[in-house]
Amino acid sequence: MIQERLSTFAGLPVHTFDGEPDGPLPEPGDVAWGVYHHVHDNGVWGAEVPENLDLLLEKVETAQVTHLVIGFWGFNTEDFSPVEWLVDNAERFPRLRALFLGDILDWDVHISWIQHGDISPLFDAFPGLEHFEIRGASDLRFEPLRHERLKVLRIESGGLPVEVVQAVAGGDLPALEHLDLWIGSDMHGGSSAAEDFAPFLTGERFPSLKHLGLENGPFQDELAEALASAPVVARLESLSLAMGMLSDRGAEALLSGQPLTHLRSLDLHHAFLSEPMAERLRAALPGVELDLEDALGEAAWVGQEWAFSDFYVAVSE
Repeated sequence: MIQERLSTFAGLPVHTFDGEPDGPLPEPGDVAWGVYHHVHDNGVWGAEVPENLDLLLEKVETAQVTHLVIGFWGFNTEDFSPVEWLVDNAERFPRLRALFLGDILDWDVHISWIQHGDISPLFDAFPGLEHFEIRGASDLRFEPLRHERLKVLRIESGGLPVEVVQAVAGGDLPALEHLDLWIGSDMHGGSSAAEDFAPFLTGERFPSLKHLGLENGPFQDELAEALASAPVVARLESLSLAMGMLSDRGAEALLSGQPLTHLRSLDLHHAFLSEPMAERLRAALPGVELDLEDALGEAAWVGQEWAFSDFYVAVSE
């Protein structure tokens, strides 16, 4: 579950902008501007995101803004599209380098219910964008990306449509260094299979790639088996199969495959590993920052035989 708004984004602290400022504002380029709806102490909503985005244009020298975060734009804003607003106002953000679209919590709306539509126009409107993150993949669409400067691409989802996987895989992103995809559940819109991620493993796509995260997936064992001999691994600095249904089978494939000792970090948190397998991983990768937090599942399960049906991804609905 996603229960807290971002406190930092792309290296800058998030400054909440949720209505008329009640004090001095930070310098425009010193923070990531988090535009959210305002909630009064009694729980009643005040100004919503569409209104606050327009207010941001009035109160902040947006020509100096480099980082922008957009939160939940409300239940009664069917005619509002944050993508359209950003494209229409792109000239007001000439220095924008980092954008998070959809910093939305479960108590706002479940991740599998967040709808964005076609986000392709964003990448034409912001040719200087280097860091893009989006939460929610219901109805998410875009053409295969062509972007010269994008370095970080993260898509958080409770169910990733195969069309999105294909659009990312078909992109031309020569500067891309960091790619994270949350695969999610087929019960909440996920329609991809392990073989759909093969283009990311050949090493032929994304020549600058240093980090690959194929996370929150139900077929982590299959991905681990493919990664065991995947050409891309040799040039990665970090790898993540976290948040998904990785078992001893997948961990065994990682240990039996090509060396991973060159990695700076290997993230396997939220997995379903036995304690002996966790110890083998620690022993085999002493110089690697290895994240096995919650890798043994629920404490009550330790020492029990798990059925695959007991496994679950970290984020779905």
